[in-house]
Amino acid sequence: MRMSGIEEFQNVALGPFQKHRQLSIREAEIISLEIIELLCDSHCKDEATLKYLARLITPATYQDLLDERNLNKKCGYPMCNRQPERLRDPFSIDYTTKRFLWENNPYAYLSIYCSKFHFRCSQFYEVQLSDEALFARTGVHLVHNSPQEKKEIDEKYRIELFEELLRQKASEDDIKSLIAGLRKLGINNGANQEHKDDDQEMEEDLSKWLAEINIIENDKPSILGDLTKDDDE
Repeated sequence: MRMSGIEEFQNVALGPFQKHRQLSIREAEIISLEIIELLCDSHCKDEATLKYLARLITPATYQDLLDERNLNKKCGYPMCNRQPERLRDPFSIDYTTKRFLWENNPYAYLSIYCSKFHFRCSQFYEVQLSDEALFARTGVHLVHNSPQEKKEIDEKYRIELFEELLRQKASEDDIKSLIAGLRKLGINNGANQEHKDDDQEMEEDLSKWLAEINIIENDKPSILGDLTKDDDE
């Protein structure tokens, strides 16, 4: 299985554009395409890589990446190297039908992701991405910024991964506050559900994931194994 790390993205996608601080629209498009090309048939080497990429991609670019990974029969979440739980020919249905199924089928995410957990991880990542166009993000593509510039960029485009957040949560109160935070971010089950037991379902999911994280926790926690199988089918 192929993995892509920060250094590879810097060499392949960013390397040709190190002579100036401001990207042109065309240069930004090339970088976005290179990132998608690298990740459509590989996955991020570690969490630091996925967090680094947040400075280079927009929600629209991320959606393009999900589509390309789906075409290659890969789970949409860039940290994962598995297949979606339910493989489906992306050309077998038109856009209108696809959107209808996504909005009305509570398990539609399984045609894109390997599990509900990675669906949540992907949602959480995407809602934190900046809408600012890449060509307007001065200096984010430069590999060798000054310490002060690096600090400013890191702070401006810093995101937290869902996995990290869960590792920090342990109590029932934490879970309830996390659910409230997810609701504010507009994160839901994929379908337009307004059932009064939706929060209870999310609480049960979070409790299960937290329990599994606690079981496998070690000095370098890895959550890509035990948490990637969905029990809700």
